[in-house]
Amino acid sequence: MIKQASLTLQSLLFVLFVFFLSGLLYIRDIGGLDIDKFLLLGIVVVYALLADYTHLIMLTAFVLPLTIGLPGNYILPILCALILIKGGKRMRVPNIIWSVVLLISIYELIHIFIFASSFEIPTFVGYCSFLFLSFFIGCSSDARSDEYKNALSFCIGTVVMLVIIMINFQQLLGENFLEESIRMGNVSAYTNEEKMTLKTNPNNIGLFSIAAISISFALWYYKKIRLLALALIVIPSFVCGVYSVSRTWILAVMLFGILFLLMRDSRRRFVSILVLLIAILGIYFFFTRFGSLAFDSFEYRFDTDNTEMTGKRTLLFYLYNEWLLLNPWAFLTGTGALPYREVTQVYESTHNSLQQIIVAYGIPGLLFFFYLLYLFLRKWRVPKQRMVYVPIIVVCFFLQTVQFLNPYFCAYPFLASLFVIKMKKKDSLSANTN
Repeated sequence: MIKQASLTLQSLLFVLFVFFLSGLLYIRDIGGLDIDKFLLLGIVVVYALLADYTHLIMLTAFVLPLTIGLPGNYILPILCALILIKGGKRMRVPNIIWSVVLLISIYELIHIFIFASSFEIPTFVGYCSFLFLSFFIGCSSDARSDEYKNALSFCIGTVVMLVIIMINFQQLLGENFLEESIRMGNVSAYTNEEKMTLKTNPNNIGLFSIAAISISFALWYYKKIRLLALALIVIPSFVCGVYSVSRTWILAVMLFGILFLLMRDSRRRFVSILVLLIAILGIYFFFTRFGSLAFDSFEYRFDTDNTEMTGKRTLLFYLYNEWLLLNPWAFLTGTGALPYREVTQVYESTHNSLQQIIVAYGIPGLLFFFYLLYLFLRKWRVPKQRMVYVPIIVVCFFLQTVQFLNPYFCAYPFLASLFVIKMKKKDSLSANTN
């Protein structure tokens, strides 16, 4: 009875924290109130200290999409340290994982000292924290971590981020910013202000949009959330995805729709098709009533004669491949993830996640990544449950047009999609135990 009351209190505290932090970010970014970043850091840390282990992981999942508007390089290391302290030996993470995290961190540090002209400690510590979270989420099998709630927390954090960015962008540039062929994204690109706010580029908006859509549909499919909760996540995520005018986003949405039909359980076939048809009708209604300008923008970006829109990724892919061929040693050792632009002197991020892994860590690093992914999928595989793989497939498809390691913010949807796979495996183990 006491334990149940404690869980109820912890859940209430988590809900209050979500509303409180979201409200502060809204007041700061939309209302214009200047809130010191260290005050926000203190609020997150205080709640993290009060939270139990289960809600600490939920907090981490919720905060991940918001780190672009928070002092993330300080928050993540503190959350990782608290996860280690509160998780203890029951985290059930193989010892070799900690060795791998340490080796990659040392490897990255060596590359920074050799190649980088400057060394930013918070960025390095933040990257090491990202490595820790990646291996922890992928390998931890602690029963205290509720993967369904972790995935849902990530979706909620994503919706908060997307909605605040959209309102802020609309408020700054006017109601009809699409008439000026401006994609929703980083408002600092149109102002002289560089203060900390929730801001990112249109491609990342599309990435997090499709991640929230696919993950929430998987949660709904497995009866973890109700249809109302699904709508509250999908509708704002879809609207923001539309106004990102990302070509990859529209392709990812189409891929998701196909996979959703192909991988559904036959017992829920009718309901799945019905929901998808309603979604298609909703999309049609949106484009015809509110999104005609967005439709024109999509049509323009898919125009084969529009070399301005299609040439940049091709050029960057060529430039990085050219550098690799001129520096064959990089195929073996890589440049490191943090200083890779300075080493290659391309100075623009790769727009291909696999290419970025090769540039950063060479062919051995790419093979190691695929090996880890194989181990994860083998460990958490659930027979005849194909729907759990839809989010990770869609996210990986999108990641091929953006970055993965640097900025590591782009990898968070990938990590969140792992929650869905682990969720169903734990459900299966729990059913077998009962």
